[in-house]
Amino acid sequence: MRVDYSKYADKVLFWKSVVESSKDFTGTSPPSIFVGRNLYPKVFVGVLSPPQQHESTEILDSPESWYRERATISQILGYRGQMVYSRFQTNSVKSKPGKLEEVVQEVSIAKKSADVEVSLEKRPVFGFNFDNWSSPVGSPAPVTKMRLTSNPSVEHRVEYVTSDTNMRSADALVDLYKKGIQVSRLQKIFSAGLLGVPFQRRFVPTRWSVTAVDDIIGKAMRKEVRFFPEIGEFLLFHNEYLGNHYEVLMIPDQYQFELVEIWNSFVSGTQIGSDYEGNHGRKDYADNTQGAFYAGRLGVMEKLTEMRRQASVLIVREILPAYDVPMGIWQMRETVRGALDGEPEKFATLNEALARISQRVTVGGKWRERSELLRNLREQRKLSSFIASSCS
Repeated sequence: MRVDYSKYADKVLFWKSVVESSKDFTGTSPPSIFVGRNLYPKVFVGVLSPPQQHESTEILDSPESWYRERATISQILGYRGQMVYSRFQTNSVKSKPGKLEEVVQEVSIAKKSADVEVSLEKRPVFGFNFDNWSSPVGSPAPVTKMRLTSNPSVEHRVEYVTSDTNMRSADALVDLYKKGIQVSRLQKIFSAGLLGVPFQRRFVPTRWSVTAVDDIIGKAMRKEVRFFPEIGEFLLFHNEYLGNHYEVLMIPDQYQFELVEIWNSFVSGTQIGSDYEGNHGRKDYADNTQGAFYAGRLGVMEKLTEMRRQASVLIVREILPAYDVPMGIWQMRETVRGALDGEPEKFATLNEALARISQRVTVGGKWRERSELLRNLREQRKLSSFIASSCS
């Protein structure tokens, strides 16, 4: 995706001379890896690191920290712009990794920053590649040699799970998530092909890995959430970050989930899309809202699990013109989490809650026309209501 980020140039171009003068260096990776998707299964794989050693570089690839510090688009581009993407092409389905692949895998499981010695075939050209799924990746260059200069720090549980070739990848992800491993790290470990039974162990493009991890963990939590008692009141949570406005409404009813997205652009005007799942989930991919659906659902599942309750949950996301450079879908997961950590507004009726949402979005109530969840609530009578009328 080509994006005009010239308005941020003064914040990032001071890294240009450092990056473009790099060829043989030892850099401290945050740790960070990236797996491309073009030409799959032959994909570009590599390590991201600044071309210098530092005591700590975790902030360069830590979405959880970026949200916690409320980092701006300029700041995030500044973090990402100082790293070189030292990459090579590999067949993601080959059975045995080579030396370069092993380095990428070792970096992916590192708990803290790791020093990597790199030899490039040619110097990188400064610039970014953007998409709506992953954090901006910049300055790729072909790597000829790469090695870790010390053994990375790795948690015992991560070592155990990644070495267990009898545990399926979904079970391994849920296991590590329950042990407190951050989602952003799980996405790297999964992308590096280090989880699952032998046939599952292959490099997964980062774009696919981001959504797969959110989806797998969310589905696992849904199995439990569906049997919790329903909440007893209408709860509305609100948050904004990086030009993204979120309204998260919890409705007293059985679990169902929907994301409605409102895209406001100076170029294409306003567009509204949505994706929905019922109590038993959905079988197909959420094509309209894509990775955002799974990222938002994970934040919701975490909150419902914490509350030990189920609910019908509606997220309304409005993307404002201020979100002029894609930062990755992590911002949705973290901003929804942040919303749900706050105190909700409480309403006596659904209409009051919906009116409050419509007051805060630029399209007023137009978004409601796209909501399948609201249509279900209007049109479907509860079983309890049917039984009551039958017995009267």
